[in-house]
Amino acid sequence: MTSFIQRHAVLLIFPILDVALNLVNYAYHLLLARELSSTVYGLLNAYLAFLGLLLIIGGALQWTVTRDYSQQKTNDYQKLRFRILAVTGCFLLILLYALPYFLPFTKINLLIVYLIIVFHILLSFRRGVLQATERFYALNLSYYIESVVKVLATWLLIQQTNVSYALLFILAGMIASYLLSLMQVTFPVSSGRIQANGLVHMVHTQVVMTLFFTLDSLLVTRYFPQLAGDYSVALRFGQLLLFVALSLAQLLLPRLSQKSQDEDFLLWERRFYRILLGGLALAVLVYWTIVPYLIPILFGSGYDAATHYIKYMVFVYVGITLIQYEALVQFSLHRTGYLKGYWLILILFIIVLTTFHSTVETWLLAQAGVFLLGALILRFTLPRHPHLVKEA
Repeated sequence: MTSFIQRHAVLLIFPILDVALNLVNYAYHLLLARELSSTVYGLLNAYLAFLGLLLIIGGALQWTVTRDYSQQKTNDYQKLRFRILAVTGCFLLILLYALPYFLPFTKINLLIVYLIIVFHILLSFRRGVLQATERFYALNLSYYIESVVKVLATWLLIQQTNVSYALLFILAGMIASYLLSLMQVTFPVSSGRIQANGLVHMVHTQVVMTLFFTLDSLLVTRYFPQLAGDYSVALRFGQLLLFVALSLAQLLLPRLSQKSQDEDFLLWERRFYRILLGGLALAVLVYWTIVPYLIPILFGSGYDAATHYIKYMVFVYVGITLIQYEALVQFSLHRTGYLKGYWLILILFIIVLTTFHSTVETWLLAQAGVFLLGALILRFTLPRHPHLVKEA
């Protein structure tokens, strides 16, 4: 009885904690948006978008360790850690000298970003063990320590804050979480040969997904440097829609997975899809009527254009949410063919970003068109019939 209550308490509590964690991270942006100028805040978000791409490495690593460790598969984690750090270090060294030619990045800030990535990779090994052993409260504490230290440092040093300090605050949170992990769990036991195939596939998947909502954050500083701050504030609200959808997806995935071998899977999936469409329609209404008035209250004056951009941006994230949902369905059916469609959408997205940038409004409408059309095509082309396994 006790285990039953604990299991269902996790299902109830963790979505709430996940949303609350996003609110803690929001405080970081609220503090910085009020203190920094619009242009500087826009530049910071370009760094954060780049950081988001690099954090894929640790995120994919955590899921790989979780899967292999929980299935008791052998892996030489010591050598895997050395190889990941070596390959990542060489790649980042190249970017350290190449990126400043294309984006307004400085080497000192890029070096801080790279240190964040190193500690995130080291931390991800231990978080993977926590997740595999279902120590969810300890895992959640790790995330909260990372965010709270970051926000607290921002609040205490807000008067001296610039882009470098803002990145150092993230590094402080990552280091604090890593030190906590040393007390929470040991490094996973190494045995057997290095198994990296699953990691490569997961990185592949997450790279494509993450590029959908980070490329525009990088390129806005190139095409609209004076408006990057307003765009970044609108982005905070646009991405909130996606984060809430992903939090709810954590509850949806187990049910879809349970039904993936049932004959009535299509019925369940269509029901979920209708609910999702209804929720997104309600979100569009909220973003058009309420959110524009919240922006000046939360972020202060000086971001008037953001109240206009968000009305277009909501359609971008409606499209991304629908595309993410299709990946969720395919994952529950153990299919990976959807990645071909994702790559085609990504290529079209890059063409649009680098072509239709006469105004921010045109830029956003072009992005929304790509994602909504992509979601529609995926809806009618991806298979949804489960591979039924018949008992002998």
